[in-house]
Amino acid sequence: MVRHKLTIGAFAGVLAFSVSAQVFAFSCPGLQKAANESIAKAEAAAANITDEREKGRALTNIAMAKEWVQQSVADHKEAGAKKDAQLHYNAEAKAKAAKALVDQVK
Repeated sequence: MVRHKLTIGAFAGVLAFSVSAQVFAFSCPGLQKAANESIAKAEAAAANITDEREKGRALTNIAMAKEWVQQSVADHKEAGAKKDAQLHYNAEAKAKAAKALVDQVK
């Protein structure tokens, strides 16, 4: 009976550790993917805009967002090579900003 409780306790500890380790993982690739999906939606929406002024704004936002996603990918790769958390934070912030920017395109 004691052995059974120890086994269950050890399993619960390993499970808790694996779940908590995932919480601390960096989410750069997921944020970059979400930003790229939003960019694709914004490009489709921008194609339907008839007002030239609004279309220019939308295309500018899309271009800036694409640049930020490229910078985010570069920061993520460099962060992995250097094991630098700050570069991961920068990559996440740029991907979030890119998504927020293109989400304004209607």
